[in-house]
Amino acid sequence: MKRQVLNLTLLTALLTPIAVGMEIISDEELDDVSGGQVQQIINGGNINAHQDNDNGSVVLHGNVQRYAPNVINVAASVDNVATNIANVSGTNVNVIQTNNQCGNNTVHREHQEIFNGGDLNDTQDNQNASVLITENVQRNGNAIYTVNAAVSGVGVATNIATVTAPGGIADVDQTNEQHTENNVALNDIDTLNPSMGCGGKDREGCQYVENAGDNSGGYQRNSQGSVYISDDAQSERDSLNLINIAISSVNSGINIADVRDPTDTAIIDQSNVQDAANNVAAGSINEDYEFRQEINNLGPTGPQDNNNLSVFITGNAQNSASGIILVNGAASAINAGVNIANATTTNDITVNQSNEQAACNWVQTDHPQYVNNSGPLLGPQRNNNGSVIPSGSPTFLAIVNTTLSAVNEAVNIASATCTGAGCSITINQTNTQNATNVLGASTTNPGCVACP
Repeated sequence: MKRQVLNLTLLTALLTPIAVGMEIISDEELDDVSGGQVQQIINGGNINAHQDNDNGSVVLHGNVQRYAPNVINVAASVDNVATNIANVSGTNVNVIQTNNQCGNNTVHREHQEIFNGGDLNDTQDNQNASVLITENVQRNGNAIYTVNAAVSGVGVATNIATVTAPGGIADVDQTNEQHTENNVALNDIDTLNPSMGCGGKDREGCQYVENAGDNSGGYQRNSQGSVYISDDAQSERDSLNLINIAISSVNSGINIADVRDPTDTAIIDQSNVQDAANNVAAGSINEDYEFRQEINNLGPTGPQDNNNLSVFITGNAQNSASGIILVNGAASAINAGVNIANATTTNDITVNQSNEQAACNWVQTDHPQYVNNSGPLLGPQRNNNGSVIPSGSPTFLAIVNTTLSAVNEAVNIASATCTGAGCSITINQTNTQNATNVLGASTTNPGCVACP
C-alpha cells in the first residue's frame, strides 16, 4: 500500500548545499555603518564628490558583498543569528535542534541636520536610522542569512536536518523560540542649531535637509527610519533568510527536515514560538517629539528621493532573488515562521508543525513629511511617507513588505510517502497568531514586551 500527501518538489532545491560562512569586509569596502544618534553636517561650498552622511544607519555601495555568503550588517541594533545543520545516517536516529533567542535593543534619540550652502554637483546620501543598499551590493551568492538592520532588534534561527535510518526510526525535533524587543525613546535634547533646522524648533527625531544652492546637477537621497534598496542590489541572490529593516523588531524562524528512504518510521516535530515587540515612545506628546522629515529646496532641484518611515525598492533590486523568508520593514513588529517537512518510509509517519506568534507594534508619534521646493524642480522627485513601494520579482515562500504595522506570517509544508502495507500518515499543522498595532500621539503602550 502506498500513501502520499503533497508531493513537494521544491524541497529538493531548498536542501541543496549552502555555503556557510561570514565575509569580513574592510573599512574601505563598507562605506558607513554608523551608530551615532545626533549628527549635524554643514557644507559651505559646492559638493563635487559623492558624500555619505549616515546616522545610526547601514549604507553599502558598489560591489560590496557581491557573491558573499552569510552577512550581517547592523547599526544601533541587537541581533541574534543561529543555524543548526545535521546530516545523519544510522539504524535509529534522534536529532534535536533548538534555538532560544532573546534580544532587547534600546536607543535614545535619532536626529540629523544637513545644511548645503553651495551647489550639489554629485550624489549626496543622507540617512538617519535607515538602511541604504545600492548598485551591486549583495547581488548573487548563496546564503542561509542576509541581514541589514538599523535601530532594530533581529532574531534569525534556522534548523536543517537530513536523516536516513535504514530499517529503523528517525525522530527529528526542531524548535525556534525567539523573543525580540526594540525600544526607541525620543527624549529631550538640544537641537544643534534650532534656528536653522526642523522648523526652527528644538525637535527630537527629526531629519532636516536644506539645499540653499543649485541642486540640479546632483542626485540626493534622504531617508529617515526607512529601507531603500536600488539598482541591482540583492538581485539573483539565494538566501534562506533575507532581512532588511529599520526601527523595527523582527523574528525569522525556519525548520527544514528531510527523512529519506529506506527509513522504517519517521516522527518529525517542528515549532516556531515568536514574540516581536517594537516600541517608539515620545518623551512628550507634542510636535517636538515625532519622526519628522523636512526637506527645504531653496534653489533649482534635480533628482531627489525623500523617504520617511518607508520601504522603497527600486530598479532591479531583489529581482530574481529567492529563498524562504524575505522581510523589508520599517517601524514595524514582524514574525515570520516556516516549517518544511519531507518523509519517505516503509511504515508510519507523524508530522507535527506549529507556529505561535505575537507581534506588537506601538508608535507613539506622528510622522509628518514636509518638502518645500522654492525653486524649479528639474528632475524626478519621489516622496514617500509611511509607504511601501516594492519592485522586482523575488521568489520566496513568505514575503513581508511593511511599514507602521504588526505582522505575523506562518507557513507549514509537509510531504509524506509511506510504502508498506497498512502504513499510516498523520500530519498536524497549527498556527496561533496575535497582532497588535497602535499608532499616533496620545496613545498608550498596549503592553508590547517580548523578552521576559
